[in-house]
Amino acid sequence: MVESEVSLVLCRCLEIWPGSRVRCFQSSGAYLFCRELSDLVLPNMPFLKVADEGGHTMTLISYKGRYGSPQFNEEALLNMDDFPLRADDILLCSYSKSGCHWIWEILRLLISGPDSTGQEKIDKESYMMEWRPYDQYSSLPSPRVLNNHMTFDMQPKDLLVKKPKVVFVYRNFKDVAVSFYHHHCGIHEYEYNGDFDSYLKRWSSGQTDNGTPWSYSLGWEKGISEHPELPVFVTSFEDLKQDPLTQVRKLSEYLGFSYQDDFLQNICDLTDFSAMKKRKGPNSFKNKDGNPVMYRKGEVGDWKNTFTVAQSEWLDQMIAREMSESKLTFKYTL
Repeated sequence: MVESEVSLVLCRCLEIWPGSRVRCFQSSGAYLFCRELSDLVLPNMPFLKVADEGGHTMTLISYKGRYGSPQFNEEALLNMDDFPLRADDILLCSYSKSGCHWIWEILRLLISGPDSTGQEKIDKESYMMEWRPYDQYSSLPSPRVLNNHMTFDMQPKDLLVKKPKVVFVYRNFKDVAVSFYHHHCGIHEYEYNGDFDSYLKRWSSGQTDNGTPWSYSLGWEKGISEHPELPVFVTSFEDLKQDPLTQVRKLSEYLGFSYQDDFLQNICDLTDFSAMKKRKGPNSFKNKDGNPVMYRKGEVGDWKNTFTVAQSEWLDQMIAREMSESKLTFKYTL
């Protein structure tokens, strides 16, 4: 466990989901999700002020020996093992900032089919498994497009029992680092305002939610390799960006559909970044300036506008060392 300063001052309590015991305690502008007031002092999941090398702190939660987002629900995290899956579920898994919102929307439109307008106001967060206790997902109609940022070993036990379809998406680490940096600086709950150099050291050492990107990726590779009976579709942010129609067609076939290309192209158009930002951005998380956190740029190679040469070379060396056993192909430019 990383030594961290813990500081909490309760100001007010809000009910987040009507009828549930989930509460949101506001502390210094940050929203801390708990079931009851007593949850704040449970030793298994404290809220921490985790400092990086530059002395900048980030508010995180601690559970099962790892860090998580302060936005996540305690009951959901601690009981993820027992989340009841269905055989016809679709489970979308990725490290944060790897295109999960984008591919979730593609999957939703594929499931809806050509007769749907595709304009329904349904958001990924409604199906995100870390957000709510699992009993609150039981009323969602099948097939559910569930999603999470959990490592392979943290997935529900039902994953290997019900064997639902799984979509695993990954993205080049440099663009992930920049996007996650803006995510952490922009979302109030993290209470983070460090510089990028300090953040890069923090992120690469696992002092953010999801742990290190290498352990996450390697864990999923290992899990997929050890369980060939599990149907997993693997794609990358860059492949989808480079040739969306081909990737959407492959996804469609993986799900068992045989749609015509005109419908698949319509999905590509509806989920183009600018279209998504216009349609989804106004109702998504806002940063401190009022801009959408989840729809910032959506580009490949934007990392070049943030990384210095020295930072890029430093991360190259770390990636080469940490990912030496990986078979994934990463594209840093298109």
